[in-house]
Amino acid sequence: MKNDKQKKKINGIFIVITIIAFTFYCFRLVLLHFNQTQYPVTGMYESDLYAHIEMALSGWGYSIMAVVFRLLSNLPAFGFYFSIAALLCTLEAFTIALTYVFMRNFLNDAKVAMFLAFVSGFVMPFYLRGVQPYRYIGYQSGSIWHNSTYIVMKFFALLCIVLYLAISNAYKEKMKAWEVVTFAVLLAVTTSVKTNFILVFAPVALVFLIIDFILGVPVKRIIFCALTVIPSMAVILFQRYVLFGDETGNGIIIDPLYSVYLRAEQPYFTMILSAAFPVFVLLYNLIFVLADTIKDFKGKRGKLTHRFFLLSWSMWFVGFLELILLRETGQRELDDNFAWGYDFCLFLVFVVSIIYFADNIKSLVKRIKESKGNTGNAPAIVLTSAYAAAAALMLAYHTYCGIFFFVRLSQGVTFFMQ
Repeated sequence: MKNDKQKKKINGIFIVITIIAFTFYCFRLVLLHFNQTQYPVTGMYESDLYAHIEMALSGWGYSIMAVVFRLLSNLPAFGFYFSIAALLCTLEAFTIALTYVFMRNFLNDAKVAMFLAFVSGFVMPFYLRGVQPYRYIGYQSGSIWHNSTYIVMKFFALLCIVLYLAISNAYKEKMKAWEVVTFAVLLAVTTSVKTNFILVFAPVALVFLIIDFILGVPVKRIIFCALTVIPSMAVILFQRYVLFGDETGNGIIIDPLYSVYLRAEQPYFTMILSAAFPVFVLLYNLIFVLADTIKDFKGKRGKLTHRFFLLSWSMWFVGFLELILLRETGQRELDDNFAWGYDFCLFLVFVVSIIYFADNIKSLVKRIKESKGNTGNAPAIVLTSAYAAAAALMLAYHTYCGIFFFVRLSQGVTFFMQ
């Protein structure tokens, strides 16, 4: 009886602290984005938001956010700027909430899932001043607060991933038409905000459709899912005309490593440091994941045991290739726009890595309990414990870097901060 009361008390305290922290974070977000609407690209509260609003009100824009800004501009000045700040804050809050729901499906403990979802919203590059003087510039990051279209794309892209996994994990046995139609609409909306997500998702999704066909998913369902990209293709054609039409002088060419050398002094190191924790977790879990995947094919289970893991890292690889091989020409040459898709993939591999790391810790604790009095498992336990400690320190520093960056950013410091 005492234990139950104690648990309820602890849960109550945890919920209160979480609500206060989340409310304070949202409050700071609204203030940050409101201030960003007031300042140009260079200066205090530096961001892309001011430029995005100016472009939208001038009648130009490739993103559906330009339409949203024009509609909101009918409000009085304060209401216009405040509504933009509130919209961005709401989507950032929902991104964390959706990440929690997603993690809750993999992790049994709601409190752990809640804490780790919050962490995933802050993780930033493993900053080393000797490698790169700037905390963000020259690195890559899934946590970004200065680009409105990325913020909106991130939420809708995560929705797409959640729905895609729900469909693909079940469509050998059954398929709900409304889910597939909803996915097609969500994918088109995400693409209309920013094209980068579909550029990293579509190639991987195609490969996974082929894999699922081999695993026994009916061809009619494969084709039905493949058709979901058609609305997005129409959006891409419009965006291509606006951004890369003959009169714009803009284009896309293959120019290896141009983008990564654009702002990084030592890009090989910054790219590793940007994904230090996920890469470390990947190396530890890769053999187990591949072994289970081979069993999936041999046993023709009809679905992949580690679909989210494989999807996330495959998208990361495609995003990495696009980042290091492609660049834009013309007025957009210095904007490094192919980084946005890779940034989302970084967010995704952090989420999946955090989930697998939590599972690694759970397995370690179970192994320690089962090995009491048995010294035969001691070397494996020591090795796993060393991995867990190193990974925990990495994740903690990634999170510290993100919190530090956000606090300074919300004080008006440029995102070129050191």
